[in-house]
Amino acid sequence: MLPYDPYHAHDALCYVLGSLKLYSESVAECSQMLALDGHSDWVPAYLREYRQKGYEAAMSFMARKYVGEILKSPQPDLWVLANAYVLAGMREEALDTLFQGLKTRHLGLLQVRVDPDFDSIRNEPRYAELIRQIGFPTE
Repeated sequence: MLPYDPYHAHDALCYVLGSLKLYSESVAECSQMLALDGHSDWVPAYLREYRQKGYEAAMSFMARKYVGEILKSPQPDLWVLANAYVLAGMREEALDTLFQGLKTRHLGLLQVRVDPDFDSIRNEPRYAELIRQIGFPTE
């Protein structure tokens, strides 16, 4: 049996509850996840964003914060960065990063067609080009 990992438990619940539109519960889990990840200083602004602008804005706030963290790495994981960009609403940056991943044949690209986080860019012409260059069927 795997040991209990509170960070990943809260992380999973944060996103699962959000996908079920249980926003208050999701925000509570995300707040705990942020604290466990060493970002308790982000929590007040995250909660304020949720109260003032809603769930999507709060999640975008959190993703933008993570983009900043990821970019501090000398060699950020391109899949993680593209995912953070798309969740932050930074569509062009997400696509640019996915194309960078294409050059290195990043394994994360194998899930780009099924990962719901990328739904917001599926109608972009550059996304269709990415899918073509990966070699996935276009239909």
